[in-house]
Amino acid sequence: MRRPAALPDPLTTAPFHVREADLLAVSRARLRATDLAAPFRGVRVPLSLIENASPEQRFEILCAAYRSKLPPHWFFSHVTAARLLGVPVPRRHELLEVHVSSTTPHERPRGRWVRGHSAPTARFRSISGHCVREPAELWCELASMLSFDELIQAGDRLLAERPFALATLREMASAVKKHGRRIGAKKLKLALPLLRTNVWSPKETHVRLVMLRAGLPEAENNKPIFDRSGTLIAIGDLVLERWMTVVEYEGERWHRDPWSGIDVDRYNALSRLGWTIVKIRKHHTKADIERLIREALIANGWRP
Repeated sequence: MRRPAALPDPLTTAPFHVREADLLAVSRARLRATDLAAPFRGVRVPLSLIENASPEQRFEILCAAYRSKLPPHWFFSHVTAARLLGVPVPRRHELLEVHVSSTTPHERPRGRWVRGHSAPTARFRSISGHCVREPAELWCELASMLSFDELIQAGDRLLAERPFALATLREMASAVKKHGRRIGAKKLKLALPLLRTNVWSPKETHVRLVMLRAGLPEAENNKPIFDRSGTLIAIGDLVLERWMTVVEYEGERWHRDPWSGIDVDRYNALSRLGWTIVKIRKHHTKADIERLIREALIANGWRP
């Protein structure tokens, strides 16, 4: 079989619309060659981009492919927008499809690998190069797809200032009010008061909710801890300063990460100052988390 002619450089590094190929004098016959995939009508993706890509990279490539044909009044929504913004989404929603909404009444985007929605009153904007639904409204939209705790984890990420906040608590309260009695309304109203700022991971939210439901004192998220001279020693995941206790969630990559050595030094420095460090890992159940934190607090003077 004859090898297809080389494509111009701009068409080899990212998905492209056939209109771009037309401007570069690439024939339509060349666009039908087997080294190009056609996930959406009028869009081509070089197979070289897909072959060794991870599932998350394939998702990003699929979104980039659809973005090349996105009309002005269409935008990414639901779990697709959440994933593009770095909002935690459970694995059951990590499918190779894109949720796209239209502000035109009764118009739903269609196509292979597309889940279309009509959202005439929705607001949207560009964030980090992605045209997505307004984050506060997106949170309300997710209420029909996420569990109660997953919704709180998503809300905590929207409020987190690291790497940057996507919404304010006032905006989210306004969006919940605007959501009215639609699907998920009750869940949203119950979840809103449980959201917190300065949360850096969904696992921190998970541990915080376990503590709340166990009747344990509420910790401060990612609070700086200083020694007596005012030198910063650490930033604790969940800090209970009154009882000199800090709760740390260690992810799976902790033992493989070269920065974990710095964490060990940080833990040692905290111990020398009299802090108790409770380390939580993936294998710990909710009962384990409650017991470990309760025992540490009681040992440090807390009384239920």
